[in-house]
Amino acid sequence: MSVTEQVRLMRSVMGRKIMEIDEYNDKAADAVGEEAGRYLSMAEFLENDVAGYKTIIEDLRDGSCDYTGNIYDIASLPADLLGLYQNFYIPSLSPEDRADENAAMELKVNYAQDLAKNYLVGIGKAALTNDLALNLMMSDESILAAIGTIVSSNPEILNAISDDRQ
Repeated sequence: MSVTEQVRLMRSVMGRKIMEIDEYNDKAADAVGEEAGRYLSMAEFLENDVAGYKTIIEDLRDGSCDYTGNIYDIASLPADLLGLYQNFYIPSLSPEDRADENAAMELKVNYAQDLAKNYLVGIGKAALTNDLALNLMMSDESILAAIGTIVSSNPEILNAISDDRQ
């Protein structure tokens, strides 16, 4: 799926969710007790979801996909509402909306994973190019063991350090 198609899908899903937020808030105003709470919780969940999509779209919109998004916006869906999303919201969608929801959520999950990896790669590069960080890492056995585990599973790096030891 092209970046343009991804943005179009996410905007479409966002538009639907914004209308659903209004509907859930209206239903909550007419409901009482647990039912009202469920509608309000669903509206909150969708608001967080929309914020995540906006973050991704801002990054993808110019075609750069440079992973400048905010991981908190994307991953801030309240965990306690996940059951409500799975058991109440998803079944309420039409088959077409459910297909769009699943496709958009898959894009969102992939983006979040790539964003998190990019963030960690940046930290790793910064740590390996900073003398103070290198010295601190060298004094921490757990960091050295983690690095050793990774290096021992990479024959090319292992050979490179074996050549230096000889």
